[in-house]
Amino acid sequence: MMSTEPQNPQERRRHTRVQGEGLPLLLQEGSEPLRVRDLSESGLAFFSDQPVPMMTKVGFRLELPHDSQSLEAAGEGVVVRCERLSSALGHYEVAVFFQDPTDEMLGLVRAFVELQLSKGLEA
Repeated sequence: MMSTEPQNPQERRRHTRVQGEGLPLLLQEGSEPLRVRDLSESGLAFFSDQPVPMMTKVGFRLELPHDSQSLEAAGEGVVVRCERLSSALGHYEVAVFFQDPTDEMLGLVRAFVELQLSKGLEA
């Protein structure tokens, strides 16, 4: 069973983050998929060409590999961080905290996190 306590005493996160590279993330219908940086049971971080204001409520769809297929985890979250990656680049890293996730969504995310941890892909 995965511990929910942070390994680093200065780490405030309750859940272990894993690498999410390659996961397609959609924030709205018809939008281009965004690149996920990392994912945990409490939220995700992604890269964006545009800043997203703090406390913005966002809906999302995330395709997660499960066995030999992809399953969709969908829900809502709130932007809790938006940082410019470099003054020379117009790219941002945006963090979203999940709000009221369903048991089904959490189960999919948990399975993905455990798979990534088994591969040594902690973020």
